[in-house]
Amino acid sequence: MTRALLRAATVLAAALLATTVMAGSAAASPISQRFSVPSGDNCTYGYTEGVLEWRSTAPTKAVRLTGVVVDRPSANEPIACRDDRRYTIASYVAYAGERPIDRAAQRVDNGALRFDFVLGSDVSAVGIERVVIQVCRTSLDRPSTVPDYCGREHTFRPTSIGPNSL
Repeated sequence: MTRALLRAATVLAAALLATTVMAGSAAASPISQRFSVPSGDNCTYGYTEGVLEWRSTAPTKAVRLTGVVVDRPSANEPIACRDDRRYTIASYVAYAGERPIDRAAQRVDNGALRFDFVLGSDVSAVGIERVVIQVCRTSLDRPSTVPDYCGREHTFRPTSIGPNSL
């Protein structure tokens, strides 16, 4: 009887250890989430697409973004848009609650710009709950800090499958 009890206890301990190790490694692995955000115009003159890599579930300390920002017309693009004398700027903002805690922007004119950066790497103990991405277009002829127009904001969380509007 004692031998059977010891065997059962050993099997139970091994199962608990395996479950703990697998849960720990799953929590440590990053969560990848694709994004594609347009400028909101008829020709989709500007857009950004890529991958958000959440370092853990929310709140997380850092989110890596890799991808591209495109402004049309650009070489090798299948869609022909005429040059409208505007450039595209994509903004990426990390939030903790309602407070923006880190941000980045990528600008391109008539081309494509690849990017790879981390939001939140210099942030203190506050965690990132969501990232908001928006693509705007601004005139080259009238330099201004205010864009001519923007597509809608897209909100991404590590637990959601796609964007949620604000």
